[in-house]
Amino acid sequence: MENSKLAKTKQPAYHFASLVEVDKEYLIDGCNIWNFYWQCTDRNIEVVGPFEGQRYHFKEYEIRTAAKSILFVAGEFSNGKIGIYLKDDLSDGKL
Repeated sequence: MENSKLAKTKQPAYHFASLVEVDKEYLIDGCNIWNFYWQCTDRNIEVVGPFEGQRYHFKEYEIRTAAKSILFVAGEFSNGKIGIYLKDDLSDGKL
């Protein structure tokens, strides 16, 4: 039983998708992320930055439409750009 307490919950795999500017259209699964409220899931996800491979802890967000729910990770880099990270199933061309 102690081993089960020590076991870590596996986080979903997120990969870098894009750098975006605030309010500039960016589509995930056909939805412009700026047209929806981003509900924070309170999960910090470790991701690798697109520049030097530095590790970051960014928040996971969810947007909901009438037909679906979309999870993604987003965080602001020092250059003011927003890094978007998608789960493996969305980053494999299923956008």
